[in-house]
Order: sequence, then structure tokens, then C-alpha cells
Amino acid sequence: MTTPSLLEQAKDGEAAAIAALLTHALRPKGITVRGDRQSYCLQLWFSSSPAPPQPATVAYIRRTLAKLQPPDIGIVQLYGTQTGEAQPIWSEEIALLSLSPTLFSDESQACETLASTTDGGWAATPAPQPSSPTATSTPVAVVRAYEELGLSLGDPLPQIESVYFKRRAELLRRGDRAALEPLKWAFATLKTHLEQSTAEAETASAVYASLGQNSTVASVVPKPRSPRQSNGLAIASDDTDILSFQNRYSNGLIFPGLMLLGMLMNAMPIVNALLFGIKIWLHEFGHATIAWLAGRQALPLPIGWTTLNPQRSLFVYLGIFTLLGLLFWAGRREGKRWPMVLAIGLAVVQFYMTWLLPADTFDMLFSFGGIGGEIYLSALLIVGFYFPLPEYFRWDFYRFPVVLGAAFCFWGQVWLWQQVPKGKASIPFGSMWGDVEHGDMNQLVNDHGWTPGDIISTYSAIAHLCLFAIVAVYGYTLFRQHRETFIALGRQWFP
Repeated sequence: MTTPSLLEQAKDGEAAAIAALLTHALRPKGITVRGDRQSYCLQLWFSSSPAPPQPATVAYIRRTLAKLQPPDIGIVQLYGTQTGEAQPIWSEEIALLSLSPTLFSDESQACETLASTTDGGWAATPAPQPSSPTATSTPVAVVRAYEELGLSLGDPLPQIESVYFKRRAELLRRGDRAALEPLKWAFATLKTHLEQSTAEAETASAVYASLGQNSTVASVVPKPRSPRQSNGLAIASDDTDILSFQNRYSNGLIFPGLMLLGMLMNAMPIVNALLFGIKIWLHEFGHATIAWLAGRQALPLPIGWTTLNPQRSLFVYLGIFTLLGLLFWAGRREGKRWPMVLAIGLAVVQFYMTWLLPADTFDMLFSFGGIGGEIYLSALLIVGFYFPLPEYFRWDFYRFPVVLGAAFCFWGQVWLWQQVPKGKASIPFGSMWGDVEHGDMNQLVNDHGWTPGDIISTYSAIAHLCLFAIVAVYGYTLFRQHRETFIALGRQWFP
């Protein structure tokens, strides 16, 4: 038996062979490639100094894999790293919708090169194309997608959707998210294939109908598919998964819907009274987070009270620091920057508040943190809708009810501090238990020299600042996911 060549091994989907081919082709540019494969997922790491350019590398890999047609690979994850560093500089995920396979006689035809551009950058240059490419009636990836869903070749889109959502719900109930990825790939592949086929058929029918009265009908040759379609497929795959942080519908429509629903819940007295416990919890957690970050023992209770030990506790400091370290480690392991940045920022704040903050200032912040927590903790939870946490937290699912509860609390405080300066509401002096002398606002005035004007201006400013931050994050996310649309509108309005 002859040993298969490197090209044949790559066509069979072996990660090491694919990485070796890519390394051979990209070595002149100083790029080395490492590959790994897990079931349907192929992972490729590109290392150079500096890191390889993302657009050119991604375009190059799309063309190369479309030519190799590796079987049973549905998702390709690309990572660009700088030599000597473990943390990727950039990453991108591609869901493959294979075109008709192209056969190559040797390895040189299967590889492309990244050519230097005049400005010093790199660009993907395709290899010479054969004069007569081989075409098949049905792409290989489409056949594999039908097999993955257990359907017969040619089943319509409604049946595909029915099977997909039933199996998806079953996997989510079992908590088997690993098996969900090939299912998502298969559904996105078939949906895109059928929609493209329908659009092409309608276009051809319209052209032939318009030329039907002519004696000679010119043949209609469809335009070659652009390599950017694989990128569109990846976006379509995210849009079919409501738990995805890249889902354009949840980011653009569901998020403002949750914010609006939280506002309406505040406007209904019955709902406001029934869910008042949410505001109590956030109020007490506002006190407790100040205490924990300052190394004090505190226990928030859902009865409108937080127990506090005013003495510093090394146990509390090390416990919170350990939790922040675990958050950083989990974020680093999964390649998520947001948890790492959050952990570092909170660790710095914790050190300052525990060892450098005067006791009198801590006491003031503890009193301030009740209503303050209802504002800034709610805003932090709301903004967190767009930032993935480690998989252990299942934040992709819980962020929806959490944002709704946080919006309910946040709008209540925004409305309150809009009405207080107008005289339509009063500063909440006193406590929940009727003690008019030891409420949070009373302690700020009596023990720390605040005036009613200071209270109004401070809380009002924080509420408006948090509202601005929420709108800014939402606007940035909307622009990032619809950049082309906004640019086109800008050119239309400002020629």
C-alpha cells in the first residue's frame, strides 16, 4: 500500500496535513501554521512577527479550503498570534459552504500565496485556476449537512427548520452544547444553500421571461460566487442562534425591547409592587459590594438590611482576590478579553479600597452604595449583555432575564432623580423599616456633611452618565455589526 501524499491527507481533512501545506506555502512570509481538529471543527493558529494580517489571511484560507474540499469539516476557527505569545491577536470563525470541488495535480496548485502590496501589507493571491473546473450537481457540504440532520437529500426548508429546532431544544435541555455546533453548521449550510438556489432560479426565470418574445434567447450564466459568502454564512449561523453574542437580532432588537419592557414595568403600579424585591436585592448588593471590595464582611438580606463588620478581614480580601483570579484564568483559557479586563480592574479597586481607603470614606461609600448600586450595578449588568463571560456562567442564556430585571431597577432610579429636582418627588430619607434617623440619605447628611443639593446632583449625574454609557455601547455594537449600512447612509446624506 502506498503512503498517501500530503495533499491527499489534507483533502481527507487531517489537521496536521492542512497545517503543513499552509506552512509550506506561507513560510516565505515568516508565517507558521499549527492545526488541530475536534470532530467537525478545524482550528488553525497562524504565528508570525508581527501577527499575520487578518483580512488577507482569512480570504486566503477560504479559497484554499474551498479547493481542498476536506470532508466532515463544518467549522473552521482561525487564530492570529504573534510569535512567542500564547494569546491570539485576532480570531475568526468560518462555517463552510463548499463550492464544486476543484482537483489539483500537485501540491503547488492547492496553495496560494500572500503577496506583498505596495504599501507594505499583504494580500491574498489565488493560485492559477484550471481551464475546465469539475462541477458537481450538489455540493459535498450540503450532502453532509442533510446527513447531520438525518434528512433525505432535497427535503424542503420548512422540514429542515422543524427538525433543527426540535433537536436543538433537546440538546439544550441535556446541556450538550458541544453537539450543538455541528447542528448549527448543518442548518446554516442548508438554509443558505436553499435560499441561494431559490434566488438564482427566480433570477433566471425573470430573465428568460423578459427574453421570451425574442427569436434568440441568450444563455444565462450565473456570476461566480464571491469568497465573502463564507463570511455571510458565518453571520447567518450566528443569527439563527439567539444565545450567540454576535446575533444581530438579539443585539439590535431584543436588547432595546428588554429596556423598553423594564420601563413599562416601572410605569405599572401593580408590577412595580410585585417585583419590588428586585430593587431591594440590588440596593443591598450595592452596600455589600462596597464592603467586599473594601475587605469587610457583609451579608445582603432580602429584607432591606445588610449586616456589616466594619473591621478589615484578610479572609474576605483573599477570597475576593481568588475569585477575581479564577475569573481572569477562565477568560484567558477561553480567549475572552472582557473577563480578564474586568478581573484586573476590580483587583486594583479592591487593593485600594481595602488597604488605602480611610475608614470614614468607606463609611460614606457604604451609605452611598445602596441607591448608587441600584444605578451603577444595574447599568453594569445591562452593558454586560454584549460581553461574553466564561462558559461556566452560562451568561449567554441568563443575560436576558438579568438585563430585564436590571432595566426595571435602573429606570426606577432614573425616573426618581428626574423628578426630585422638579419637586415632583422627594429624596428617600429614612429606612425601609420606618427608622427616620438612620437611613442612607440621613447618614450622608448627618455624618458626612452632604447637603440635599449634593445628593440630588450626585445621584442625578451618575444616572445620566450610566444612561449615556448604555446608549454608547448599544450604538457601537449596532455600528460594528451594520458598518456597511451606516457608511452607505452617511454617503447618501453627506455626499
